[in-house]
Amino acid sequence: MKRRGPLLTLAAAAVLGIGLLFINVSKEDKDPAPAAQTSIAATSSAPAADDAEPPATPPVAAGEQFPALQDYVGQADAGNITVSITVEGDEAVAYVCDGAAVEAWLTGTAIDGALDVKNANGATLTGRLEGQDVNGTLWIPGQAANAFTAAPVAPPNGIYVSNQDGVRQSWIVSDAGTVGVQRDAQGNESPAPALTSAATKVSGSDTDAF
Repeated sequence: MKRRGPLLTLAAAAVLGIGLLFINVSKEDKDPAPAAQTSIAATSSAPAADDAEPPATPPVAAGEQFPALQDYVGQADAGNITVSITVEGDEAVAYVCDGAAVEAWLTGTAIDGALDVKNANGATLTGRLEGQDVNGTLWIPGQAANAFTAAPVAPPNGIYVSNQDGVRQSWIVSDAGTVGVQRDAQGNESPAPALTSAATKVSGSDTDAF
């Protein structure tokens, strides 16, 4: 019996060693799990793409505004049509002519940089202030739509009119010269004579001047 003591002691030690080894191996197998959970937690803490705030919308640029009082003169792209526009406040008058037998007077508005004038015969002129110029489209019944550009002009340039004995004479004055049309009492149109001292300059609020 005395010899069994050391053997039992060795056996017990061996069993204990195997148990400790098993525990260590088991612990090593379980240690990665928390790391994976940490990684998942870190990933889930980041905001999802759908939760991100949208980029700020750039502010809308303010539209061009017409001056309180301004005249514009220019040419349509075709048909030798001269275009003149006069603006006063939010009112506008336009006169267009070819210096021979085509003319039209139009009235309307000039608001927030947008021009919209027309007449009872169906002629229309629309445009927009872009920088200092007015770019737009003119349409006269019986003719094709016509693009135009009109630039600001300084006095005495602009639109002039004279009404005497049923005869209306209308002119557009610019640095390039004077062009106009005369309309007699029967409605016949012809080139206007030279600008006379009886002519009156038209402004945007003179919607009944013609």
